[in-house]
Amino acid sequence: MIHTLVDDLDGDLADESLGFEVDGVRYEIDLSAANAQRLRETLAPFVRAARKVGRGPVAGGGRGRTYLPERDSRRVSRAKNQAIREWGQSLGYEVSARGRLSRELVARYHASSPPSD
Repeated sequence: MIHTLVDDLDGDLADESLGFEVDGVRYEIDLSAANAQRLRETLAPFVRAARKVGRGPVAGGGRGRTYLPERDSRRVSRAKNQAIREWGQSLGYEVSARGRLSRELVARYHASSPPSD
């Protein structure tokens, strides 16, 4: 059996599979080295401005290793953050209604309640 990757953009031979996520939807695309470089260069300004949230499991395929993003959905994160805000406010902590939660508040929340995930 011969496994051949075909570039999803131009139909030529592909060198690797790349995984990415946009709006909570995971994608994978097979690309030649040139098209993979083009994708990386196009995304570079967005990657530089973004926050890293970690790496998910390694996915097979291609000559290179592909990493899939974490599966934690925005909806779950928002609900968890809201629970932490309400918990902090109920105990008299000064918690803003929007924005990033302080590490100290999150650590206290996790230390005081059993994990629910």
